Amino acid sequence: MDTVLSEVGRQTLQLSYPDEVDEVEAALRRFRGSARRRPKPPVGMGVELLPLADYVIPVLAGLFGIASGRIAERATDALTDRTRALLADLRDRPGSGAGPMTPEQEREVFESVLLSLEGRVSPEEAQRVAHGVIGALRMRSTGR
Repeated sequence: MDTVLSEVGRQTLQLSYPDEVDEVEAALRRFRGSARRRPKPPVGMGVELLPLADYVIPVLAGLFGIASGRIAERATDALTDRTRALLADLRDRPGSGAGPMTPEQEREVFESVLLSLEGRVSPEEAQRVAHGVIGALRMRSTGR
């Protein structure tokens, strides 16, 4: 579980928010320790200052079928069974080189990420993360 989340999470943030890459491990610890609850910023801190990794990790966990709950349900709403199967293969066989996603599958994942981040970050940031997730999945699915 941690392998797919940390690898894809790190690649996603490296592509979209390089300054947040170091936050991945801390976000994974918070994710595991919070019983899948959404982290809350300290009193007086705006949500925009909460590390983006705290949003990306639950979204990825939902995409890969690792987490359950409202975020995970939203993450999978836009996915067909074929795309879910591909993501499960990427999750279960690290470095498997499962083959590239089709353009349609990439659109499904993109839409899924947007739905999952809706209301949590700005639409621009959600799109930026979605592009990063697609890029990370491309790297993982082709084994590069």
